[in-house]
Amino acid sequence: MSHARLLPVLTWRLELFTHTVPVPFAVYFSAVTGSLYSLEEYISMGFAATIAATAMLLGAFYLRYLRLKKASYLEDHSSIDPRLLTSAKSIYITQPIYESFVIAGRWLFGVLLAHLIVYLIIGYRPNLIATIPALYLGIIPISFISYLFITEYSLRSALNKNKFRGVEAKTRLFFPYSKRLLVVVMAMISMPFSLLGYMLYATVDGRIRLENPLIHLTIMAFLFSVPLIFTAWIVTEAIRSRLSSITGFLEEVGEGNFDLKISPSSLDEFGKQEQRIGKVVERLKSLYQEIQSLNEGLESKVEERTRQLKETADELGKTLEEIQKLKLSQDGDYFLTSLLTEPLHSIYLQNSEYSVKTLTVQKKKFQYKQKERQIGGDISLAHSIRLRGKPYLAFVNADAMGKSLQGAVGAIILGSISRSMIERTPALYRNVWPERWLKNWFIELQKVFEAFEGSLMASAFLGLLDESRGVLYYINCEHPSPVLYRDETTTFLEPKEKYFKIGHSGISRNVHIEVFQLKQGDVLFSGSDGRDDLLIGSEIDPDDSRFLEIVGKAKGDLDLTYEFILNEGEITDDLSLLRIEAPKKNLSSPDILVKNSDQNKNGTQKSVSIQECRRLALEYYSGKKYSKAGELGLKYVQKRPTDTEFLFTVSKLLRKSGKIILSIDLGERYRMRNPQDPDNLLHLAEMYASKNKLERSFQLLAEATMISPEHPKAKKLSEFLIEKTGQISESSGDRRILR
Repeated sequence: MSHARLLPVLTWRLELFTHTVPVPFAVYFSAVTGSLYSLEEYISMGFAATIAATAMLLGAFYLRYLRLKKASYLEDHSSIDPRLLTSAKSIYITQPIYESFVIAGRWLFGVLLAHLIVYLIIGYRPNLIATIPALYLGIIPISFISYLFITEYSLRSALNKNKFRGVEAKTRLFFPYSKRLLVVVMAMISMPFSLLGYMLYATVDGRIRLENPLIHLTIMAFLFSVPLIFTAWIVTEAIRSRLSSITGFLEEVGEGNFDLKISPSSLDEFGKQEQRIGKVVERLKSLYQEIQSLNEGLESKVEERTRQLKETADELGKTLEEIQKLKLSQDGDYFLTSLLTEPLHSIYLQNSEYSVKTLTVQKKKFQYKQKERQIGGDISLAHSIRLRGKPYLAFVNADAMGKSLQGAVGAIILGSISRSMIERTPALYRNVWPERWLKNWFIELQKVFEAFEGSLMASAFLGLLDESRGVLYYINCEHPSPVLYRDETTTFLEPKEKYFKIGHSGISRNVHIEVFQLKQGDVLFSGSDGRDDLLIGSEIDPDDSRFLEIVGKAKGDLDLTYEFILNEGEITDDLSLLRIEAPKKNLSSPDILVKNSDQNKNGTQKSVSIQECRRLALEYYSGKKYSKAGELGLKYVQKRPTDTEFLFTVSKLLRKSGKIILSIDLGERYRMRNPQDPDNLLHLAEMYASKNKLERSFQLLAEATMISPEHPKAKKLSEFLIEKTGQISESSGDRRILR
């Protein structure tokens, strides 16, 4: 429909509705309230209403004319610029909502204009002003929704043009049917409510008096029936026509006409459906064209494809042979690497009452010459050594970083260094304290791994077990915490400080040695992170508490523990378990023999408990009997080396008794367990200074000052060392010690 025809048709339909429903409503409303006014007032009201209605009608017509003329112009010139067609459709598709707001504005301003004219002619009339809300409530809602449906109905033929079918309007407006029907219901209620409500109020108030009520009932029945019937028809017709349009489009598509196009022609759910159906049809069209292109020359394509597949199969056959050769070569490398790692997974116990078992399941499995083998980065070993004449058990459970070959290289390096440390112990380290031996072991590993600059690291649990006393010295390098099974309960053996992986550049040389006392029958489990990272369902669940429960459920048995892990989920990483069980005999130290202090029994010895020995040492210290105090303190820490704090006390006792070398040994042992104690660092610095080892003294003083800058002894010691440095060339035998 052209612009010249669309404008009068749309205007005729809209104004026909206006003069069929709202205008008779307003006229009847004025007639009912006519008894309130004089003839002069009534004529003035009619004159004002005529002027206001005419002005609003002409204004609305002019605005409609401008919009439709613009749309027609854009449509006619769209052949020059296709984007103009989008703008034209945007005007057409938004015109219904535009007309709804225009008619609402017409009545809103028209009623006000009419009352303003009346006011200018005859002055202020309260009764007349009171009718304004009733007119708004009765006319505006029904006019708003009716103009919307009438305009949509009138513009449908314009929007159904072929040129508009493939064009989408640029607008975000959306007026769903739920809201439309809500406005319809509100309009149907507001008309009788406004009229009857005002009439009831005015009648009760005595302003008006209705005569011949049957006539009024007949008129009101007509006034209310016409909009009801019209609204029901226009809503039904709108839904029917939209369904019919979409159904017709789908029928043509069903017959194979995929060249049809459809796009939204209204701002409601039907417009949304047209948009979705249009996309589906476009997709069907592309699929149909693709199928047609595939069917054309299908035989030649099959032959060409067969030839390509044959060539590909030949290439794959050659590639497979090359892969098999490479696989055989790689498996050979894996095999040689596994031969190197196997001897390092060793347990060598010499006259030990402790039970040590290991289990290692590497993730990488391979076959070489019909033999199935495994390779990975997990390693466990345990060896008996002797330190200061006593038996110790050195062990490690570690997981080298990397998959397969890389991890195996890390395990070989770690195992080789550990075995070298163990083999060199009888010649180089047999007289060192256990803390020093464990620290040296850690430092040797750290130096070698650190040289790889982060490309090779390993988590590890390094341990040294005093077999005679059941004392465990250990370092945890970012390894899963070991589990202690004691008296049918399980707990984690959590360190005070857990280091980064071995090889990490951020590890300090001030190693923190942990100490723990095992009891008879204790079982210690150390395992790599393969024990926790289980595939349960479709996700890996790294729950470390699960392993704690498994060990308890297995009652400390290694084979059952592994079986229960498999029952929980699939192992996703290398898994190694190291189990150490203490003997059933009592590991607590017996009583200590000390010299009898009774004068009548001079030269004899008596047996005292460990705690009594500790108390006597402190008692002698209080009495300034430093020699006896140091002797008893030394016996105490030899029997109970886990008392770390008293180790520092005994070091000070030995210093008081003049046994400087032994005092330094115990102070260094305490430092390896608690490297952040400034009192011990200054204590060691003073003793090294008394032995003229000033470089070591300055080093310890710097560490203490860094930890506690305001320590009262630090400044005095610094002054003393500076003075000592100046006098060392003149008096190398200076034995002064700060008190």
